[in-house]
Amino acid sequence: MEYNFYFISYNLPSEPSRIRVSMWRKLKKIGALNIHQSLWVIPEFPNILEELEKIKDFTEKEEGNIFIVYGKFMEGVDEIIKKFNEERDKEYGELIEYCEKFHEEMIRETQIKNFTFAELEENEEEINKLIDWFEKIKRRDYFKSELSENAQNEINRCKAEFEDFSDKVYRAYN
Repeated sequence: MEYNFYFISYNLPSEPSRIRVSMWRKLKKIGALNIHQSLWVIPEFPNILEELEKIKDFTEKEEGNIFIVYGKFMEGVDEIIKKFNEERDKEYGELIEYCEKFHEEMIRETQIKNFTFAELEENEEEINKLIDWFEKIKRRDYFKSELSENAQNEINRCKAEFEDFSDKVYRAYN
């Protein structure tokens, strides 16, 4: 399958460093891959033009310059896709670790029968953070990395455990 990509090269003032850090965060947030110093690549996806426009506006606001090129790889696309998937797998791996901690927390709280509304709210915040984090990673998982299905299964497990815990809290109050 052939993919289209955007290639992004920019220059920003070296000081203050927060400008470069902000640009790095913006590019990472949309799932761009840094392939060389100040050269990033991202596959074409719905709404990419709006995201690139925001990045262009930021660059100009900070008195930098930016070049955005649209095209295809003539060589090395498989290696680039592999790197995209490695990046997502790192993110999914960390998320899965946090899901494991959530599972342990649910087991612990159930064992000690800590069925309080305060505990329910705390766990609700945690499950919502995990779900939001998963959705962010999923949006930038352009090539369906290896751990995506595992992460989805872990999120589903967290949701089920939270629902079960919610029922127990409700029953404890009624």
